[in-house]
Amino acid sequence: MVRLIATDMDGTLLDSNKQLPSDFHDIFQKIHQQGIIFVAASGRFYPKQREEFLPYLEQMYFICDNGASIIHHDKWLYQNVIPRERLHRLIHACEKIPHTMPILCAKDTSYYRPVEERFAPRFSSYFNRGHIVEDLCSVEDDILKVAICDLAGSAKNAYPILSGIFQEELNIVVSGDQWLDAMNPGINKGVALRFLQNQLGISPAETMSFGDFYNDIEMLKLSKYSFVMENANEDMKPYGRYLADSNDHNGVTKAIREFLFQPNCVLG
Repeated sequence: MVRLIATDMDGTLLDSNKQLPSDFHDIFQKIHQQGIIFVAASGRFYPKQREEFLPYLEQMYFICDNGASIIHHDKWLYQNVIPRERLHRLIHACEKIPHTMPILCAKDTSYYRPVEERFAPRFSSYFNRGHIVEDLCSVEDDILKVAICDLAGSAKNAYPILSGIFQEELNIVVSGDQWLDAMNPGINKGVALRFLQNQLGISPAETMSFGDFYNDIEMLKLSKYSFVMENANEDMKPYGRYLADSNDHNGVTKAIREFLFQPNCVLG
């Protein structure tokens, strides 16, 4: 029996235009009526995630910042802050890498240097609230995650450099073709999902999850009913027990409907 559904956002639940599936409201009501808990699990920071789910806030949980924060009813159940000295070294390292833009993600806002025009389309898709600062090291707010926009391709440009510098000091993950996320070591969506499973008394055998990128792997491993999206990279697909249709074809809601609500369908 499935008691919790966790899904990534970009490339998974949301289509290429960053829209929820057309049948999301219907599916959400069905799972809520069945007592199934819905969790939006994303690399996004909370203000942007919250914006997507305004009608459903009281009925769901959020895993944000790739696992560095967990929120329910606008109450923070968990947050993991990057130590300031480590944060400053990361900022300085990013500033030396061409074609990158670091964005500091705090509890209720973000901080970034003036946005160059070339970064603007990528930036506006993920950040709806923030402060422009000339010196990121002057920020005194607690920072949960650093999102790094990398126009040269995150996997081949910034990732090898930053993962080599910080090794055990930070968890550096490729979260999109042009995005990296940096959190404290040991922080990922799987750790956050396990926290919720323990808090709610739900086992991996009662968990369904959906993902499309490398930052979803740990979450998929903690779910018996793990789905990788058809639009995912081929090397991601072995991490799912099932394959869902693409995000542009309502893959998440289609899989939920077929696996949970169609007569005679039994999850094996």
